[in-house]
Amino acid sequence: MEANRRGRGGQRGSRGFARGRGTWRGSSAFQQPVFDRPPSPAIGPLIETIKQGSLFSLDAAGKDALVISDCKFMASFNWMDSKEPTVMVPGMPPVWAPLAEPKQLQEDSGEYFRDQNAARFPTYPMEPAVRALLAHETDLAVSEIDIFACGSTLGSLLRFVRKVDKPFRFTVEVIGNTVFFVRRENTPDERLIGVRGYGHAFPESYTKWHGEVKRSASHQRLIRYIFAGLKCIVRFEGDGYLDSLAGEDTNSGVLADMPEVKGLTFQEGGRSIPQEAIFDLKTRSVKRKDVDVLAEELPRLWITQIPNFVLAFQERGIFHKNDTSVRDVRTEVDRWEMQSQRDLRMLEELLHKLLKLVKSTPDGECEVRCREVGVLEVRSQLPDAPPALSPELCHIWTQMKGPSPPKSDDVAAVPGAHPGSSEDESADDGVDLASFSDDGSAGDLTACSAACGYCGRC
Repeated sequence: MEANRRGRGGQRGSRGFARGRGTWRGSSAFQQPVFDRPPSPAIGPLIETIKQGSLFSLDAAGKDALVISDCKFMASFNWMDSKEPTVMVPGMPPVWAPLAEPKQLQEDSGEYFRDQNAARFPTYPMEPAVRALLAHETDLAVSEIDIFACGSTLGSLLRFVRKVDKPFRFTVEVIGNTVFFVRRENTPDERLIGVRGYGHAFPESYTKWHGEVKRSASHQRLIRYIFAGLKCIVRFEGDGYLDSLAGEDTNSGVLADMPEVKGLTFQEGGRSIPQEAIFDLKTRSVKRKDVDVLAEELPRLWITQIPNFVLAFQERGIFHKNDTSVRDVRTEVDRWEMQSQRDLRMLEELLHKLLKLVKSTPDGECEVRCREVGVLEVRSQLPDAPPALSPELCHIWTQMKGPSPPKSDDVAAVPGAHPGSSEDESADDGVDLASFSDDGSAGDLTACSAACGYCGRC
């Protein structure tokens, strides 16, 4: 069984924060959660072993700095605290609302999911994120997206090249031109038990869910950026937002063309919050004030491109005003990026190597596992691993072509019409999201795979 490792999943009443912000590290005495982990799933045959030391052989001197560029907020959604899996699009994070006077908070207790996205919809873990994305971006050029991942999987690869001792495992799947990285725990609903600290109690008291999102469990966000020549979409949790940076509500109806999926309910509500207003939150004991907490978090803030950082120190559960800070940390993140070029060069090589490996497999699938520092195993994926997306959504993803090319001046710009066609002719170069549902209208995709582009005719 893999060694225990710190998780970020959570479920807490009506709030249910998925990531333990300061989980059990915020207590006055460091204490690991005590629990028995379920057995790790079986692993497939070894394809290749990648050693950290083999990734970097050339001196980066004289090369352009390797940086994240063209970062853009793409979509968001909230997991609602309900019996059935329910997603609200675009949702919104809780707003920063500090108490006028500090009060003593009760320490965290209870059980928390290690991975809330998989726990709430284990059948197809990336399905809610992709559907939320397509609700925002109906003409997205998906063929240009190289990687669709979460902050956890990319963070695991970054820790691997930095030789941080933290085991991990995730599946890799090719859908169309995109490679999906999907986090994998021992079971989808694996929980942390005996969590200590104030990483949940503090945001319960110092942030607020407003209006339609009051019964939210977490706020999930998707951003797009370019790194190492790869166009990436990254899903991560937003802890909250600063109202002074949120701007005006410019939402329009985003669910008009949302396709249905069995077992997952979508609701429209909330408002899109710009990335500039999002913050990450951590709590610590006042005894750790001499520790550079921000430095520990910079790699993760770099991956998620979160610009603001809330750090709160507690003394016996009381968070005094002068022990709580809200900072714009973009300068520090940029400085870390410049100082970490060697690690980022290794990450660049590792990402390209993984993409090449998975695309060379017969089924376009594999699994990545790290159990010891500096050694990464790429293995065949066994049938028990959940696919990233449903066959219906795979079909949509592989068939979407993005925005139509500009029309010539002598052709009327009729919505849905193409040059040389009448207005009521069907387009044959894409998928109409509005007409797609889970009633079989896309054909029987049971026998389809990435190899055929989920054609519906196999």
